[in-house]
Amino acid sequence: MYRTITYSLRLSTANSDEYYQTISSFAEKSIELIQQQYPDIISGFQEYLHQTGVSGRSGVEIAFEFLALGVYLREYLDKARRSPPWSNFLLNLFESSRTRWPKSEAIIKMLSGWVNGLGRFGYENEGKDNKILELIEWLKASGESIKAERFEKWNGYFLEGNDLPANEVFLKCLALAEEFDRSSLEVLGKYTENVDQFLSTAALEHRWKYDARLVSKTRLEYHLSMVGTEILNSVYRQRFLSTERKVVIVPPCMSAPEVKCKADETPFGARCNSCSPACRVNQITKMGKKYGFDVYMVPDDMKVFNTGGRKGTIGVVGISCALTNWNGGWETGSLDLPAQGVLLDYVGCKYHWDRAGFPTDTNLKKLRAVLAIRSKS
Repeated sequence: MYRTITYSLRLSTANSDEYYQTISSFAEKSIELIQQQYPDIISGFQEYLHQTGVSGRSGVEIAFEFLALGVYLREYLDKARRSPPWSNFLLNLFESSRTRWPKSEAIIKMLSGWVNGLGRFGYENEGKDNKILELIEWLKASGESIKAERFEKWNGYFLEGNDLPANEVFLKCLALAEEFDRSSLEVLGKYTENVDQFLSTAALEHRWKYDARLVSKTRLEYHLSMVGTEILNSVYRQRFLSTERKVVIVPPCMSAPEVKCKADETPFGARCNSCSPACRVNQITKMGKKYGFDVYMVPDDMKVFNTGGRKGTIGVVGISCALTNWNGGWETGSLDLPAQGVLLDYVGCKYHWDRAGFPTDTNLKKLRAVLAIRSKS
């Protein structure tokens, strides 16, 4: 039996079908509204990307990026300004070290948690004229390199390809974020009612841990993430469907708790060994054998699926919590792996959300739809 820690897509029902109907409509309307309100910015940025050698990014994806930039400026600019330079330096150093020496990950995570905790005390700079650049530097130090790369393009556009004064750009971003905060709370707030309670209680226990920034995210970012998964699914949909091989990546927290997981380690991540019939990972693995897709638990690095430049080879379905799913879409996109996202219906892993941990779950009907499986057998 699950309990709602931060969000739940099920509400009072046994599944999350109603959520997927709601988010589909809301995401579409939200992006259409952004395109109508900011047509010059959307088309101007699209042209700027083309001029700088980036092609194929649709107006829908650009509108979502602009929304994400506004939300991150609203939520994190003050935190970025309170982050001392020494903290950003060390965190950047730790992040590069973790990539270079993966076996040192545990100690690096512990050190990152201490630096994050110390960095919250007694510092606030005056701020720079370039607020987007401040955010980018903070994101890089936080290990959010994919978001930083996306926002760097926007920073370049506002500096080189747009005539709007910097402060006017900032105000437009904040106005968009404020409007989205209001509209998303009205429609999606019923799924995130427990977030504020978690932030004022359990999240405080993570202040000296590496995952402090993850577990302390606000309801607004949950709502952004939900919309992000929906939008990026639509953006990458046709490319995903055209791939030769489909791979579903599942989190370990979906495993059944009554037996110790006996999954076999592979270069692509752990593979279920069918040790428990009640295990959701086992059930999805059996579905994969029936319908021709592979299932792995999250690998250490998604680069293991790199196809050496052979486009159209592998399509990835990532199952994860609402906060991490859409960012995974950008990460796989940077590796030229078209992806689709399916959310966990709720969180429950012991590494971030619950001391004991309990099995998480997802909507198998949604997973079938994403994989274009039409048979109900």
